[in-house]
Amino acid sequence: MGDLKLVDRPQNYTLAPESSKQIRANIKVSSTETGVIFGNIVYETSNVLERNVVVLNDIHIDIMDYISPATSADVQFRNMWAEFEWENKNQG
Repeated sequence: MGDLKLVDRPQNYTLAPESSKQIRANIKVSSTETGVIFGNIVYETSNVLERNVVVLNDIHIDIMDYISPATSADVQFRNMWAEFEWENKNQG
């Protein structure tokens, strides 16, 4: 739910009672506001009457953790800038 898209669906697992399993799933986030991801992840267990919800609003991301200085050639920079501008115009 929200502006989220599951990139690759994880495989299904059958667990014994009282056991646990960690899985990873890549989620594409389309929108944030001030570093907060808005949306929910909803999943079901074998008990189809029960749906579980993970609220993502509590996850805060500082973009500065993912930015590092780099260099690029002038032509490469201009190509990337043009691509970025194209994305802005088409998402309107």
